[in-house]
Amino acid sequence: MAKTFVPTIVAAILLCAVMTLFSCTQSATQEVSPDPGRPQKGIVSGSATDAAGKPLPNATIVVNNTQFYNHNVLGETDAKGKYSLSLTPGSWYVRGTTKIRFDNKNYVLDLHPDSDAPFAGTEGAVRNLSLRIAGERTGQFGNDGFYGGQIEVFAWGLPTEQIMLNLQPVGNLLDGSTGKPITAKPQQSYLDNVPLGKYTVTASIGGQFLRVRVRNTGQEYGAAVTASFDPAYTGAEGRYKLNIEVSE
Repeated sequence: MAKTFVPTIVAAILLCAVMTLFSCTQSATQEVSPDPGRPQKGIVSGSATDAAGKPLPNATIVVNNTQFYNHNVLGETDAKGKYSLSLTPGSWYVRGTTKIRFDNKNYVLDLHPDSDAPFAGTEGAVRNLSLRIAGERTGQFGNDGFYGGQIEVFAWGLPTEQIMLNLQPVGNLLDGSTGKPITAKPQQSYLDNVPLGKYTVTASIGGQFLRVRVRNTGQEYGAAVTASFDPAYTGAEGRYKLNIEVSE
């Protein structure tokens, strides 16, 4: 009787051991995930964050082909601010935007890529983006100028280069950060790269205060005017401007 049951018992033990080993191997394989900081072939991935480094969900991601106009791949970041998009062969670069409600206005803001170098779709890449409301853009693929807003001064006969503008932030800036007062003279009628927000604006020449108003809004001139930025032109996204008229 003993000789009859020994092979059966041994076989059962061996089968159990094999099943246990197989189970452990499968579990280890499932836990392995690609390194999010390393490119994966045929995929561009990354994250989008706000000024405080927090995730930006639902940010729009556009992967543009460098060789063919209007040939792109579209996507959005998930709840954790991450994205991953499959690409075909070619040369590509990444752009991103996010929407913010501020001062009863809807803003579409460009995100800053940590690298604007083109990459091959077959090799893939990691491109992280962040929100900026001031600072210089990358200068690549049409991304010129500044993330900050532009103020244009209409002086109507007054020497624009002698006008001193004073901007006092009203509340937090568009990204939630604390603004700082700005005192500067426009260069050829323009003051560039002003952190996007709401300001009380005054103007003076040689210590004598001028009257100011926002252009084309039907306002009367006053000692000061409070306003936020508007699209640089009708339908513009990512570029914002404030037109200030001054008078004696």
